[in-house]
Amino acid sequence: MTTAVDFKDALASWASGVSVVATRAGGLAYGLTVSSFTSLSLDPPLVLVCVASRNRLPAMIRDVGRFAISLLSADQGAASSHFARAGREPSPSFGVAEERTAAGLPVVAGAAAHLACDLHDQLVVGDHTIVIGRVTEAIARPDREPLLYHRRRYRTLGAAV
Repeated sequence: MTTAVDFKDALASWASGVSVVATRAGGLAYGLTVSSFTSLSLDPPLVLVCVASRNRLPAMIRDVGRFAISLLSADQGAASSHFARAGREPSPSFGVAEERTAAGLPVVAGAAAHLACDLHDQLVVGDHTIVIGRVTEAIARPDREPLLYHRRRYRTLGAAV
């Protein structure tokens, strides 16, 4: 029988990019570090993130109907750690250097890329909520390398093969 620890250890072997999903509602910003992010569709342009259902972020996104995703760059481990910290509350301040999307959503300043999304759908599966967003803005900074997470540590790309 596989234990939760076995499951987490196996998944830690999968290197992933690091993203911060955020929204602003009622003048308060809130973001969360998320490694479960992926593209879903090109036509229409859809992405999805998975967030623990007990976290306040799925409800905030549902209430406001939009969110942003910052794809962190290699030098943004501190921003990722900030948004991964438990016990934070929505606040007028984003908590790290912030830029805004055209729709006014908070994104991490200097991220490798960011996406602004309108909420397309939410689906509760197990203990997580799958949040699907229709991309309304996509900005890339090709000069920035991505921040990676592998075996519970931040990593960067090595030499390309």
